[in-house]
Amino acid sequence: MNEFTLIGTLLNVGPLEETSSGIKVVNFYVKADRPFKSNVAYDEFKVTAFKGLAEDIASKKVFGSDVLIRGRLQANNYSKDGRVYYSP
Repeated sequence: MNEFTLIGTLLNVGPLEETSSGIKVVNFYVKADRPFKSNVAYDEFKVTAFKGLAEDIASKKVFGSDVLIRGRLQANNYSKDGRVYYSP
């Protein structure tokens, strides 16, 4: 089962776009703290939302607000010039 839960802070929301088949899509970034010993670091995750959720996120854009995201993980691997590239 591929299930992912992320709790973090909304950093940036891209423009609402539409796929060639008419599906609304928006990309946004979430900052999640990663405590390590006495230092606190963080990771930034690019998240993609579709359809009605994409429209809601694009219209609200409350930067700095806490968000909880549930979804699935998908790597975007691609080949170029005979070489495979891995994008998390």
